[in-house]
Amino acid sequence: MATLEEGRHAGEFIVSEANGHRSRLQATVLADEVLEAGQIVGRVTASNKLRAWNPANIDGSEAVFGVAFAPVDATGGDKQGVALVRDCEVNGKELVFFEGATEGNIETATLALEGLGIIAR
Repeated sequence: MATLEEGRHAGEFIVSEANGHRSRLQATVLADEVLEAGQIVGRVTASNKLRAWNPANIDGSEAVFGVAFAPVDATGGDKQGVALVRDCEVNGKELVFFEGATEGNIETATLALEGLGIIAR
């Protein structure tokens, strides 16, 4: 019998958010990025496009900007996406970090999210 694997669903990590989707921001995801729902994202300073957050980046996206709302596969070019960037609560156990993230990286990102008004529970 085949085993089915289900990916992360859009917004499944959200505990609560501000009324009227005020917590969300529509934004462009940088070409060649593949984001999962719940992934911590940074924003490239020169283009304002989102990519996976990594403190080793040097284009502005080394700073935490928010959390990807839904999966986005931009391997074919820039794609539209949505990120939670303010005033919400998220399930910290369902957040996605870059491959190889250390406990220190996770703590740093969680504190940065808190500074944006995104509380990990």
